[in-house]
Amino acid sequence: MNLTLFVLNLLAAVALLVVTLITGKRGLKQLHMRMAVITVVVLLLAVLQADLYGHGFTFETVKLQVHLVFAFATLFAIPPVIFTGWKLRNSGQWRRTHLRFVGLFVICVLLAVATACFMFIDAVPKEAIA
Repeated sequence: MNLTLFVLNLLAAVALLVVTLITGKRGLKQLHMRMAVITVVVLLLAVLQADLYGHGFTFETVKLQVHLVFAFATLFAIPPVIFTGWKLRNSGQWRRTHLRFVGLFVICVLLAVATACFMFIDAVPKEAIA
């Protein structure tokens, strides 16, 4: 797996997340929903790329486990964001709940990215081990 491709995909996912947050904050519902779908797809592609890229390294077990907690939390946070966003389309009473789930999702994304960076600091390429 190419490091440049992986980093570009990750940066694209983060940039799309920012655009999605901005369109949601500005009340641009149609654009926000389109951007949300694109963001989730690109984020999932980045996760798959990270998994493929990560197979070429050996990581400290504790760092990997901590990262995986936040990575899975991010994935598990997606359905409630989608559900509450869908409910918000028809009823404003879901706004606060949706914002809370979005906040949780964003925090999980940031922690997953941060722990991944921390994990790679002392990662050893598997070719170096052999």
